[in-house]
Amino acid sequence: MYYKEIYTEGEYYYFDKNKLTLKFISKYYRFSKPSDINGIVSYDKDINILLSDTKEQTDFNIGFSYKRDIKNSGFNLKINPEKEVIIVSSDERGIVNGYKTFIKQIKKTEDGIYIPYIEINHEPSLKLSGVIEGFYGKPWTLENRLDCIKFIGENYMNTYMYAPKNDIYHRDKWRDLYPENKILEFKEILKECGKYHVDFYYMISPGKDFKFNMKDDYINLKSKLKQLIDIGVSKFGVLLDDIDYFKGSGYKHAELVNDVYYFLKYNLEQFNLVMCPTEYDIDYDTPYLKSLGENLLPDIKILWTGNETLSHRITKDSFNRISSILNHEIIIWDNVPVNDFKGDKELLFIAPYENRSPHLCENNLEGIVLNPMDIWEASKFTLASFSQYAFNADSFRGKDDFKKAISSIVSKHYVDDFYVFSQYFRNSRVSNSLPFNLIHMLNKNDIDGIDNELNKLFNATKNIKNSKERKLLKSIMPWIVQIEKEKILWESFKEGNLDIVKEEVKLLEKSKYKTSANIVVKILKKILNIKEK
Repeated sequence: MYYKEIYTEGEYYYFDKNKLTLKFISKYYRFSKPSDINGIVSYDKDINILLSDTKEQTDFNIGFSYKRDIKNSGFNLKINPEKEVIIVSSDERGIVNGYKTFIKQIKKTEDGIYIPYIEINHEPSLKLSGVIEGFYGKPWTLENRLDCIKFIGENYMNTYMYAPKNDIYHRDKWRDLYPENKILEFKEILKECGKYHVDFYYMISPGKDFKFNMKDDYINLKSKLKQLIDIGVSKFGVLLDDIDYFKGSGYKHAELVNDVYYFLKYNLEQFNLVMCPTEYDIDYDTPYLKSLGENLLPDIKILWTGNETLSHRITKDSFNRISSILNHEIIIWDNVPVNDFKGDKELLFIAPYENRSPHLCENNLEGIVLNPMDIWEASKFTLASFSQYAFNADSFRGKDDFKKAISSIVSKHYVDDFYVFSQYFRNSRVSNSLPFNLIHMLNKNDIDGIDNELNKLFNATKNIKNSKERKLLKSIMPWIVQIEKEKILWESFKEGNLDIVKEEVKLLEKSKYKTSANIVVKILKKILNIKEK
């Protein structure tokens, strides 16, 4: 992560031991102890934090202090020569962020521990950042969701929105209460969110068949939300995307969401409410958006995907237009790396977060949530890259920092292999599916150059297949098999078996799984003059 300000003396305090003991001193909560703030004692097993009245000899003092004007769960961290660690923030999440940053400064060796004299001041660029599980297709498992929440918290993000289109109780059977087994899952999710300081939003999508002239549907909706309130949910969303228009829908949608707002206000001391309009993917004015913006209560945030459903880019100008049109705080529902759109299910996207202006954070942007693939493990790559943007958009370098994102997910021994692998699984909705060097080679019919690049891919894939990243491997194995088929085809071409190659190209094009680059098929079709049917 890149921090806004870092000051270092270039000096270290050395401890001839492999575990540290810290004395806890709080100016944040009165009579507090480290366990009062979730997560403080769980980030490093080699750190033991004792209360301030301990008689035991300790290595450092660690103190938490409150400062109300620090934004976005930011923090000030200072490690000084007086053997003090001081972390200052305006909320608990900021204290945890500062503590995680302190842990990252510690250098462990076989002989002992080094702690630098350093000062870091940082405020994340985004107030709200994380994941919206909002794709079509098979919803994640509970195990996926719990791991996602842990991933969000460990990567300095803070939000998980539950909105799987194919959860029948979220969309098709929104009127029906959840069965007990699903309520137990939500309780487990809430517990995990508390552990990692992640905000949980329950989203409901009643728009397909909501009857605005029937009192019973308003009652059904509130009963459903009350079921979630009763287990501790306090943040909600009403989704009115991907439904039919009707005359006056902008006003009616505002009226419905406002009604939910007043219901939540009656039942909760503190709450948040967001909504997704039917027109969620444009940046120009319409009668629907005019009516919605004018009639929606000011505290309700609005979700927006950019100027397309799957936005190739999201610019400052585009965001400023929709912000001025709606006159509400905006949360960008960014449809990356999701692959549920027509023709995308055969693809896997392992790509950096890119083509999003760093200046989005300067105005009325509440935050950004990414819509991942149903393949959770593979979605981590883009999310890890995005976490760098959310933390410090000004210094974010997308493609240039992608190896750093990869290294946070896989063993250091396989970072280079996954980087090579990722070049053939670029997000074709955001950028060209081929890197420039392959485009140039394809244009020039540079067989030797392409052969050299493909051998790098084939070797990297072989190494990945032999790695110990078991969950990730299982999720991407169909595409690994596809690359192995492409390797066999390429070898047949080099051996001159052209008749066999022509038939195999046609079969490979019908495969259920493809690389977004599809370079072997592209080059062979061009060289062998295989026409589209």
